[in-house]
Amino acid sequence: MDDLTFLVSSHIPIAKHRVAKHLIGYATMQYMEHGRIHVSYDDRMYDLEGQWFWPAYPGPYFQFHRAPGCQSWSHRHLAFQGPLFGKWVADGLWPNEPQEAPPGKNWPEFFDEMRRHADTPTRWGRLRAINMLEALLLELAEARQQEPVRGPWLQSVLRRLDSDEADYDEIAQDHGVALSTLRRRFQSATGTSIHEHRLLSRIARARTMLVETDLPIKVVSDNLGYDNVHYFNRQFKRFVGVPPGRFRRSR
Repeated sequence: MDDLTFLVSSHIPIAKHRVAKHLIGYATMQYMEHGRIHVSYDDRMYDLEGQWFWPAYPGPYFQFHRAPGCQSWSHRHLAFQGPLFGKWVADGLWPNEPQEAPPGKNWPEFFDEMRRHADTPTRWGRLRAINMLEALLLELAEARQQEPVRGPWLQSVLRRLDSDEADYDEIAQDHGVALSTLRRRFQSATGTSIHEHRLLSRIARARTMLVETDLPIKVVSDNLGYDNVHYFNRQFKRFVGVPPGRFRRSR
């Protein structure tokens, strides 16, 4: 249980820094109490706001920085190395992507106490810090098991599906899963299929344009990526109940 060495910890109440590097021989657990940041692991990108934990570990090129429009965030981190980290990975306790802080615990206080123990130059302080870090990983793993389809992966998928040129196979590959797995997880998380979500999103944009602009229906159809305005009319009526022209007049 004591095969872990703590390297450094920090608490930056007003964080504005940028990190971009490969980690070699050690790992870190980061925690944001409030604010908004962008985190990425190679090509996997996440937009986090609120209370989040996110790991850094050997392998991917790791980056994070404040998101546009955010002046700062409250940042904590703890770095460590040793055989116990490998055991946590093997046991499935280590998260490979950001995870929202589970409710019901004062995580800033918890993280600060863990940091204090880690910084204590005694074996007992180190053991207490190890116990607390493992307890944190257990809570995160349990939350993932209870709600396996929630997480920043869904934000990333939804953002990419908003593109008119979204490639399902490419999205699945970038998230490290088969397309069938992505479809199943998305259905479980949202209650709708990926294809139907894209249709509903497109129709929602059509409704907005029909109400807020005077663009001809053919232009609305073109702007939404439809090749045929008649097909757009049929699809709009299928979801809304009336054709686009009647919908616009009723509003």
